[in-house]
Amino acid sequence: MTTTQCLDEVFAALASVHRRRLLMDLRDGHVPHLEGASRVVADGGRSGCKHLEVELFHTHLPKLDDAGFVDWDPRTGAVVRGPRFDAVEPVLRLFADHTDELPSEWV
Repeated sequence: MTTTQCLDEVFAALASVHRRRLLMDLRDGHVPHLEGASRVVADGGRSGCKHLEVELFHTHLPKLDDAGFVDWDPRTGAVVRGPRFDAVEPVLRLFADHTDELPSEWV
């Protein structure tokens, strides 16, 4: 994979605020299961958002898992850093280091 292809994959993964929030949380630790992931990515920390859980299950987690940025077990809901997490981590670090300079909806 070329550097450009890798960067395109990173930006595609970060295109959704829900994926960005999930990856930011994984950068600081891990999300143990799908229910925890929905709390992490929900606006204002809402939990139990069924629509968001469906979106995570059918769109966001498969995309991140396919790219290797997370390892996700759909049977158990376990979500941890994937084998290619290091490819996305520098951009996540930039977000974390400059949160106060970025629009709030970006992270």
